[in-house]
Amino acid sequence: MKTNIINRLTSIAIVLLLLVQVGCESAFEDALDRADDSRETLEGMLDDPDKIWGMLNSAYSGIPKDRAEIYFWTTFESLTDNCFEAQGQSMGNWRSGLLSPSFAAVAASRETGNQFTMWHVGWWGRYWGAIRHCNTIIDNIDNITASQEALPQADRDQILDEAIILRAYFHWMLISMYGPLPFMDENLPIDFADWKEMTRPTYDEVANRIASDLQMVIDRGNVPMKRDPFNTNDKYRVPLSFAYGLKSRVLLYNASPLNNPSGDEAKYAAAAAAAKQFIDLGIYSLEPFENSKERLYNSPMAENVEETEVIWRGRDKFAQLCNVAGMNLAATNPKYSTYGNFKAGETPSQEIVDCYELKDGSLIIENYDATHASPTFTANALAAGYDDENDPYGMHGGPKRDDRFYRDIMFNGNTLGESYQMGTIQVWTYSGAPGTGTNGNVTSGNNKQTYTGYYYGKDRNPLWYGKGTPGEGNARTNQHAVLMRYAEIYLNYAEALCGAGQLDAACNALDMTRLRANQPSIKAVPGFQQNKEWLMKRIYNERRIELVLEDHRFYDVRRWDLISNQNNNTISGMNIEKVGENQFKYTRYQTPFVWECHNEKYKVLPIPLDDKKLLPNMDQPEAWQ
Repeated sequence: MKTNIINRLTSIAIVLLLLVQVGCESAFEDALDRADDSRETLEGMLDDPDKIWGMLNSAYSGIPKDRAEIYFWTTFESLTDNCFEAQGQSMGNWRSGLLSPSFAAVAASRETGNQFTMWHVGWWGRYWGAIRHCNTIIDNIDNITASQEALPQADRDQILDEAIILRAYFHWMLISMYGPLPFMDENLPIDFADWKEMTRPTYDEVANRIASDLQMVIDRGNVPMKRDPFNTNDKYRVPLSFAYGLKSRVLLYNASPLNNPSGDEAKYAAAAAAAKQFIDLGIYSLEPFENSKERLYNSPMAENVEETEVIWRGRDKFAQLCNVAGMNLAATNPKYSTYGNFKAGETPSQEIVDCYELKDGSLIIENYDATHASPTFTANALAAGYDDENDPYGMHGGPKRDDRFYRDIMFNGNTLGESYQMGTIQVWTYSGAPGTGTNGNVTSGNNKQTYTGYYYGKDRNPLWYGKGTPGEGNARTNQHAVLMRYAEIYLNYAEALCGAGQLDAACNALDMTRLRANQPSIKAVPGFQQNKEWLMKRIYNERRIELVLEDHRFYDVRRWDLISNQNNNTISGMNIEKVGENQFKYTRYQTPFVWECHNEKYKVLPIPLDDKKLLPNMDQPEAWQ
């Protein structure tokens, strides 16, 4: 029987605090072993160091463990215009426009038995539940009765501040999806009777409260700036540097058009100051481009990638990413694997492909038509010789693209890398190509193959393919989700500086990721204009490319208030026809699937109906009123 999530969470049994396992410490696992019956009391837990660590472990339950946590093996990025995913279940519900106050469309966890994340509540239940875990620790840190010898004060201080950082993160997730919501800094009692009095705060109020909490933790310095590089259990836990980065992210969102429609430059200046606060630490750097794929996306947890660019990663090695979002290389000719994939999963949209500049820095698209099948190309791209019909990727003498394009996008004729003992993987996506050919402009086909003409390569490890079995492929590969990396901080800084009117400094910050990728300085690109509107458009584009598949696009297209814009409200693909030896004809098409998930109703998600009844004065987003 459905009841509202808030009441269910306020009455959650204490023992459940120990039954959400994320494996941060061996002590946490010991705590799980000791939660042996429902007679456990909070007082008993606070006298046991193992169970106190277990309470912190539960607070981590809302952190994404890998990139495909949505049921059924669907990535968060698939919900955006960067991707097309043919899967039904959550993905089918979402893209078909089924979101409503009574149906979240998406099950926010692969754990189908978890009532707090299923289709009627989605992320609403997941993150309010995680906040409750955090507040249980924060509310009771001074009630611990375990001895100082068993649980030293330094550990208590660290537990408290980790919980505060996590609570800040979960609140940010909620307000970025559902709009401004009350900041819950304590767990309300089961008999709390004033839900009806709650109203929405402003986004500014909640964002600044989150930023204030993060700064308090930064000032206290109880959490290590970086985690022990050689202790994988410790690296599962949040570093203090993440608090710095989250502060810059939250304040940038607060300054963005959706939450700052007047364009108040003071809000952008505050976001710029937060990003600079992080940069001034001087403890991170950008990984050289030639190392970026392996170091950022394909390294085991034991490798110290946090030495340079990675700030925090998801705990799950998620080795089977290529299985649930990959290619059927067992069916190609020649074969590059002795086993196939389960599904193609997230595949690039033509829109993300179009975002990759030409090598001289020219953008390709000026504007899209309503179908995205007949766009207007930029004068600079056409002057450079861009040929959309015969050589869109620069493989036959036409202009080359951004180096990241060849790393990130598996287009017709591109190479992924070396398989395990079965040669260099060359990808052919033309219609009829064995194993990897596109399904094309249809709504039924082989779900192991792309419907857009592309596959992703950015974080796919080619060693998953090759000789052996899928299990052996899993054993030899890693793909930890990037929760935050230093490139984001520079992009936050560039956007905030631009919004604050500091255009020269914004150009310099933007150049950090551009120059790393061997693209020209933004001031050297054809048609450069030193004005806020032009530069902000280029910052948006750079962010979309640099952070693709890292779960930013979902939030960015909303906070920029662009989700309903004609350039963003549908997706397209590329049909490839082989017309001769190494000759192909390329034709764009609007995806024929129903794709009704980029519109005003999807911009700010509705409060689930059962909780809306509990909160009569908490207004639904405008599109749902």
